Amino acid sequence: MAPTKTPKAADPARSGKLRDRSQDGGVLGPRSPRSSSHSAGEEAALDPRHLQSPASAPATGQQIQAMFHDLRSTIQDDFRTITASLHQEIRDIGERTVLLEHKSDNLCLAHNELVDAYKDLKRSHDALLLKVTDLEDRSRRNNIRIRGVPESIKAESLAGYLIDLFHLLLPEADTAALLLDRAHRLPKPRNLDAAIPRDVLTRIHFYHIKDSLMAAMRKAPGLPEIYAGISFFLVLSAATMQRRREFLPVTKVLRNHHIPYRWGFPLKLLVTYRGTMSVFHSCQEGVSVLQVWDLMGEMTPPHRAPPLSPSKDSPEWHRVNTEK
Repeated sequence: MAPTKTPKAADPARSGKLRDRSQDGGVLGPRSPRSSSHSAGEEAALDPRHLQSPASAPATGQQIQAMFHDLRSTIQDDFRTITASLHQEIRDIGERTVLLEHKSDNLCLAHNELVDAYKDLKRSHDALLLKVTDLEDRSRRNNIRIRGVPESIKAESLAGYLIDLFHLLLPEADTAALLLDRAHRLPKPRNLDAAIPRDVLTRIHFYHIKDSLMAAMRKAPGLPEIYAGISFFLVLSAATMQRRREFLPVTKVLRNHHIPYRWGFPLKLLVTYRGTMSVFHSCQEGVSVLQVWDLMGEMTPPHRAPPLSPSKDSPEWHRVNTEK
């Protein structure tokens, strides 16, 4: 029977080293050469003397100059690109501005030509209107509008009634001279009272008889009852009546000062003052002359706004020389 082996007593120093290695995360057993070299590298890396590498060394002056040179070149290239783009945009705007200037000048010249043509046409129109109005008035110069003839006087006896009236006004006139071309009643306006008789329009064959009848009617002291309420009026165009109404401030002053006047054709006012005849072609002209004669007194002259008339324009654009 073999004798039992007695276990060897553990070495206290060796047991402490093994315990320390197991607590540090090491592996029990003999230490390999590889692990020894790894530990040596880590210790060398943690050494402060090995923390500074060649890449983190301070830059030299040449390196800094090279960096500034590269940065300046980049900025200059960017500026050149932006400046070239701005120059192109400015040239494009300049070309468009030149086109606008030419168009504006052409429009201004065309407008001025239209203004001249309008003024010429306006003068021709006014002259033509004055001529047509004068012709219309001259074609009616022998007509008399008679108001107040009773409706009891029928159309067939109207001529005889008027001849008797004319004999009464011009007793020295010959019967052959009191010749009527026509006599008829006019339509009654809608707003006129039904009891008022219609007006009678008659044409006297001779103008001097018609003129004498108008003067005699103004001076007649009184007429028989059969002719009571009868009035004579001139027959004029609507344009002439409107322009005569525009002379109302002048004619009112003339009547207040008992200054004689008469109407001329084409329409104008003939005024005789202190032995001198003056011709007024417009109300403004008459008011100016009356102010010179000191006849207006405290009367305020009528204010009439001048008619709007187009005026010429001057070019607002000026050519800009964009070529350098």
